Amino acid sequence: MTKKYYIQLGQKERDRIYLLKKQGMSNSDIAKQVGRDKSTIGRELRRNKHLKINEYLPDTAQRKADKRKMQGRKQAYIIKRPALKKKIIRLLHKGWSPDLIAGRLKRKGSNYLNQESIYQFIYSLEGRKLNLRQYLRRSHRIRRPKKGRKPQKNCRIPNRVDISERPKYVEKRRQFGHWEGDNVLYNRHRYALSTSVERKTRKVIISKPPNRSAKEKAKCLIRRFNYLPEYARRTMTYDNGKEAVAHETVTAAVGMKFYFAKTYSSWQRGTNENRNGLVRFYLPRETDLNQATPGQIRKVENLINNRPMKCLGYLTPNEAFKIEINKLQKGQFNKYQNFLSTSVALVN
Repeated sequence: MTKKYYIQLGQKERDRIYLLKKQGMSNSDIAKQVGRDKSTIGRELRRNKHLKINEYLPDTAQRKADKRKMQGRKQAYIIKRPALKKKIIRLLHKGWSPDLIAGRLKRKGSNYLNQESIYQFIYSLEGRKLNLRQYLRRSHRIRRPKKGRKPQKNCRIPNRVDISERPKYVEKRRQFGHWEGDNVLYNRHRYALSTSVERKTRKVIISKPPNRSAKEKAKCLIRRFNYLPEYARRTMTYDNGKEAVAHETVTAAVGMKFYFAKTYSSWQRGTNENRNGLVRFYLPRETDLNQATPGQIRKVENLINNRPMKCLGYLTPNEAFKIEINKLQKGQFNKYQNFLSTSVALVN
């Protein structure tokens, strides 16, 4: 006994179904005319009708069928490749978005995958069984009434320089070494993580001060930025919190000039706010910061800095930062070579 294979409806059959339906025929009569089962006709009319006019149109039906077929292929492309599926799941667990995964894999040579394929896999039956939706940053967000922020007393920052006086080229992100800084609060605002983000490469530095005092904040910044070359730490744009009171101490130690955003204008430090959102993804608000070890903080920092970004051409912040550091070192080497050449010429 030969096995029968189901053949999907085509455009010609859909045109005929439309005409017969217009003539007032029942699903059973149409099925006899077309040579199909009446359940096939009923499913076709139900699934593929035009929603706005509530009527079956053959062109709309064909377009809907083609779209579903393509979505099935996108899911199958991942499901039929165990190694690729395992890699995608691993990257989703690390907090990568479908766009970042697809972009990074394409950069590595995989041209047959896009973010829509990954979304289709996440929302497929297998993806739902694995509950992959929980790893999407914007998934299952609880909406609460906006209560606004409580007004705070203005903090007096000595020798504060407003962001309006910051050089215009800093805004363009063309020059390396300009940073934005802020705190991420935990334990009912008793403790905080100090975050700093380089504007061009988006590399983030995360520190855990023992408390929220300006003195400890300054120590953390000095300790981390002392390791960087001089031209990798040009300016810092900060908010107006009390932790920034000791900014002149940092400037004296590492040479970074501080500028301060306007009050309640977090968009002026948008890069930093974006990275803080990722910190919250890996260390949610309810995290007990007292229990977080330096190793855990560094792990979160590495996860963020090894996460590719679309604005970097799907390079990671660490890779982009390394490229800029190499440029600086090469530039310094060339200057030194020019200096030696000039010195030899003068001697001769």
